Amino acid sequence: MSFLPTRVWPVACLLSLSGSVWAATATVESTARGPVALGSKVWFLGKVDGQGVYMNFAVNGIPGGNATYGKLNSQNGEYVAPSVLPSNVVITITGTTTKDAKVGANLSASTTLTLKKAATPTPTPTPTPTPSPTPAPVPPPIGQQPAPDAARISAVRLLEQATFGATPADVAAIKTNGQAVWLKQQFAMPASAIPVTTDMTLLQNSWYKNMATGPDQLRQRMIFALSQLFVISADKNPYANEIQPWLTTISNNAFGNFNTLLREMTLNPAMGKYLDLGNSITPSPNENYAREVMQLFTLGPVLLNQDGSVQADRNGDPIPTYDQARISDFARALSGWTYPGSSATGINWENFTGPLQPRDKFHDKGSKTLLLGAVLPAGQTAVQDMDGVMQNLFQHPNLPPFIATRLIRAFVTSNPSPAYITRVADVFAYGAAGRGDLQATLTAVLTDPEARQDQPAATQGHLKDPMLQSLGLFRTLGASIADPRNLFWDYFLLGQKITAAPSVFNFYSPMTRLPGSPQYYGPEFQLYAPSLAVARANFLYKFISGEYKGMVNVDIAPFVSVAGDATALIDLVDSTLLAGRMSATARQAIGGAINASADPRQRAITALYLAAISAEFAVAQ
Repeated sequence: MSFLPTRVWPVACLLSLSGSVWAATATVESTARGPVALGSKVWFLGKVDGQGVYMNFAVNGIPGGNATYGKLNSQNGEYVAPSVLPSNVVITITGTTTKDAKVGANLSASTTLTLKKAATPTPTPTPTPTPSPTPAPVPPPIGQQPAPDAARISAVRLLEQATFGATPADVAAIKTNGQAVWLKQQFAMPASAIPVTTDMTLLQNSWYKNMATGPDQLRQRMIFALSQLFVISADKNPYANEIQPWLTTISNNAFGNFNTLLREMTLNPAMGKYLDLGNSITPSPNENYAREVMQLFTLGPVLLNQDGSVQADRNGDPIPTYDQARISDFARALSGWTYPGSSATGINWENFTGPLQPRDKFHDKGSKTLLLGAVLPAGQTAVQDMDGVMQNLFQHPNLPPFIATRLIRAFVTSNPSPAYITRVADVFAYGAAGRGDLQATLTAVLTDPEARQDQPAATQGHLKDPMLQSLGLFRTLGASIADPRNLFWDYFLLGQKITAAPSVFNFYSPMTRLPGSPQYYGPEFQLYAPSLAVARANFLYKFISGEYKGMVNVDIAPFVSVAGDATALIDLVDSTLLAGRMSATARQAIGGAINASADPRQRAITALYLAAISAEFAVAQ
């Protein structure tokens, strides 16, 4: 299926004639072969010197015809014969060109058509019934799967939410020890290494391999989620040393406190360059970071209730979280920070070896009004004003529901219930480990009853983005990652190049609504337009078929070995990719495609490919 746009060429010069105008010959041709039955269709085409041209058609002199003689559409040449035979069964079709500069006049041509009554069907005699032989036993239909393994489904669902894909080893560990033990082990696991390098390819490869094969899968998923909250991009920070501090800060604080993460990210030199807080000085401080730290990193543009719903004024309009005056005062409060470097008192050029440093002589000393009426008094240092801003953001009532909603959407479902958001926001705000504890918040996200509902409703779950869908396929098939560097161009074409989000709003807006159902959110559908859906399917096929062998190696031998038995093949694919959750409709469709080939390898490729691009694998539920 393809919805690629079709190029429309102008039909301005279909008529190409040479010589004098009286040399042109017009004709009218039809698809009729002999008399035309009542009520049937034929098509007419006007030509001049053998080339098709537009003509206005008339039937027995009547433009477009009528019910008596039949109707003829000049736009497409379609003629529909009348339902009753006219007195004269021979009718005349006349076509007339529109005046053209090359012809100099209108040209006409005619042809005739003979009508006839529709043939009366001969009734088919009713055959004399004969006794039927005893039918042979019918084998089970393709796709009849074994009874579902509830424990396996439960384990796989957690792993689809908390990792980049369920591996057999992780499924076995959860089934043996339970989900709580697995989560505890993941929280305690050391972080996969992030190289300190100026080589962007090395940094991208390392991050990709950490996501695909790192044992600290829960941390890697949290890094992935937070990297799309606190966004920077190689579009502005093109070198690895301008990205690495940001990635390391997220990794170090993935399970820590949001207050620490926010403070370290604010002074991170990578963020300092991307949103211009580095060397933002009085008298004209840059407002980029001041705006985005409120809009995208912490609070959102409108006031929220604890359940994530929008607060409205008496007119029913959303109440803004901040205005331009607050952005200006935040920018003033955050002025006077520079990069580490040779000057201990002045402004240094970009340097990514450490956090930004305060320079009070470049800091705005005036009074500033923050959110909720908080005031920073005049005369404070850059450090004091920075601390006031951080406290103002961290204590704001929007922060718990804002972060709760973003994490739930990243890990579990695009459309959480208000009660789910409230429960997670309460843990963030009032949890035993203190406000902002990300480990406790993430635990609440993943262990909530709405997340652990193993028969989710149709509105639950979320579409996987290209990274999640492809890495999920690799992990469940036990693929080995050899050299992924050439894959990043393909991910770019799919809208998700690692380290290179197109804007501070991420690869896709968290506010994107579900196409066709705007009452629901579907952020990842921004990367699933028809052309991108086809491109993503082709991308996955290249791995399964071995075309990308050498970058990612997928061993499909186990599937080839059973491919002679369609039911056995589908059962294995279903168990491996979908934990036995494949629908009967999908099984029958895949079975029909398998049986179109006799080659075992092609049968295995077909089954894996169709399952991998199905909605049942593309949507994490």
